[in-house]
Amino acid sequence: MIKWVHIESWDKCEICYAYFKAGIQHKNSLNCYKLGIPIRSLKIPLLDFIEIIKKKGYVSKYSIFPFPISLLSKGVIILYFNSEEEMKKAIEELGQYVVEEPKDKFFYDTFVNVDWIGGFNYRRGCPEYDKFGDWRKWKKI
Repeated sequence: MIKWVHIESWDKCEICYAYFKAGIQHKNSLNCYKLGIPIRSLKIPLLDFIEIIKKKGYVSKYSIFPFPISLLSKGVIILYFNSEEEMKKAIEELGQYVVEEPKDKFFYDTFVNVDWIGGFNYRRGCPEYDKFGDWRKWKKI
């Protein structure tokens, strides 16, 4: 089981997940941009990076994956944003700490359905929400 350490709180998940369980796509998913940073892609120690994102006030969570998932990816840091613009601003601010060519790309492409900007992966909504269609084609509000 994956255990998450939360940094700040993203108060949109609970209602969004409740709607998901009822088979309905909640509007929060349309304004949810998740930026993933594979831990193996960091140029600095994880705890140093966590301190940087805390100081910048990013809402985020991270997990160090257990075996056997750890064979494919050591873990990930996920930052939450309300818009694509906010997410891209964070990529500019944090890019110096992340390698351009992630070693875990296969894992995230295969199991999380993401796109990439350098060493950062991103998507809209949770992977479970893929049952509502390709997140890349969801309307932008």
